[in-house]
Amino acid sequence: MSSPAVLIVGAGPTGLTLALALLKNGVSVRIIDKLKEPRIGQKGTGIMVCRTFFSVLPLSKLIRNLQPRTQEVLNALGVLDDVYKNSMSVHSKRRRIYEMPGAVKVAKEVPLAPEMPSTPDRPWPMVRGMGQDRFEALLSRHLEALGCKVERGTELRSFAQDAILVHVELTQPDGSVERADFDFMVGADGGHSVVRKGLGLSFLGETREEQAMVVGDIEVKKGITSMSSTPLAKAPGRCPTRSPSAREVGLPGLFILMAGNSTASDKPLDTREGFIEHFYRSTGRTDIEFGELKCASWWRPNIRMVDKFGEGRVFVAGDAAHTHSPTGGQGMNSSVQDGFNLAWKLALVHKKLAPPSLLSTYSAERLPVIAAMLQKTTELLNKTFQSFGNGAKQYVGYAQDAWNRDSELYMFGVNYRGSSIVLDERSPEKDAIPSAYGSGEGGLRAGDRAPSAPVRCAALPEVQKLFDVFSCERHTILVFAGDQQAAQGVVEATKALPGGVAEMFVVASQGSKLAVPDVKVLEDFEGHAHSAYEVSQKPTIVIVRPDGAIGAIVLEAAGIGRYFGRILT
Repeated sequence: MSSPAVLIVGAGPTGLTLALALLKNGVSVRIIDKLKEPRIGQKGTGIMVCRTFFSVLPLSKLIRNLQPRTQEVLNALGVLDDVYKNSMSVHSKRRRIYEMPGAVKVAKEVPLAPEMPSTPDRPWPMVRGMGQDRFEALLSRHLEALGCKVERGTELRSFAQDAILVHVELTQPDGSVERADFDFMVGADGGHSVVRKGLGLSFLGETREEQAMVVGDIEVKKGITSMSSTPLAKAPGRCPTRSPSAREVGLPGLFILMAGNSTASDKPLDTREGFIEHFYRSTGRTDIEFGELKCASWWRPNIRMVDKFGEGRVFVAGDAAHTHSPTGGQGMNSSVQDGFNLAWKLALVHKKLAPPSLLSTYSAERLPVIAAMLQKTTELLNKTFQSFGNGAKQYVGYAQDAWNRDSELYMFGVNYRGSSIVLDERSPEKDAIPSAYGSGEGGLRAGDRAPSAPVRCAALPEVQKLFDVFSCERHTILVFAGDQQAAQGVVEATKALPGGVAEMFVVASQGSKLAVPDVKVLEDFEGHAHSAYEVSQKPTIVIVRPDGAIGAIVLEAAGIGRYFGRILT
């Protein structure tokens, strides 16, 4: 029996979503994790306490923010419904900032973020919050449904590669060493990545030891919930006075703790006694009764990224490629989108439908995005600590701004306009945008996120929007055509492609009787699709990549061949 095609090292959100995407593309996967058991704890922060203020945000489970763009990825992977059942919207929640000492009087309440209505092009516009351990458990269940189970307690010991294979040594839970070969390997093994180090990739940046803190889970038996009628959650960051916090995580009586490297306690902060003593001294809230400390570990901001995302047949993704401040909620989302960008390219190369050179575009496309993301999150981190250092008045003012952040952090504007494999024949001139997080200046272009729109399809009654026809397993060709003749030319160009690479749909105006033999016609409800794709002439052909980005906008059937000529063998 042959080995799976791809070895994924690390079973966090990055590795799990990458594995799902590959399996849905028909690529066999083996995923390992050195931890013998799934992660315990939420890896988040909580109630913020400083000498002059005490901030409480009534929001349970907000550990990992799932940004709208990531929700679109999860929809394509078929897991979004389950995510919605096990997560919550953060937009309707409010943070309470308490005056100190005493932490009783509320100084201010500020909304976390305004309610965001869904629009035809953005069906899931609001951030969802979900504990990382539960998110990983959910993804693992979906993997197992596809016949793939995380191999726990299995660690990458070493690897080497040649022109055709990656050769690895794995340490099994019993200590034995296994040797195996794979077509490709992806390191999703975190900031201390063995894969990244084995490739010799640079990881330049900084570690902020002065902002180190302890993060863990602790039981709270009574006291905290009496300060609010709703569950408690986090303020964005930590005060330079090294003060502690605790936050409910959505499980009865279980809170996240957070504490800085302070001398307020005579005992280590990562012990139950040390944290409790520190909390009592800082807040004066000795009415709060703590129970068992479930877990605790030190965390410090690492702001680093690689100079490239892989070498040969080995790649890195997620924290193995970039680490940063959690401010802005971009890290895990960027990591998931790393894997989604890589998966379809690996699938085409593995199936010998595309040359290995296609894989170089993974690094070329993601590097500008991650560089822009690090800049944004670091700016937010600096602003947070500066506000904390200036005291309660400045913090209260900051709180209003910090959470009403601009829509760039929803990641709708993340784009690949500068990529060598995108093709825009409608707007061929190069577009000047501020960064890879640009919000779409100059109109919709190839490389941008493909918007949704409400549509109807007689042949597919379950289709209600364009996202229902997009697929992570193939390209989607949308043909805005006014007559059958124009559409028929695209049919022939699509048939010339290798089987399974793309599927074509005609987008017809509402009320149109347009019919094309053997092609599904989508009726554009109230013209939203034509508007979202800025169709002013017909035919207009939009090719949507499996990762939800627009690969091409062309104006004639021959443009399909020109685009796929950049990708396929």
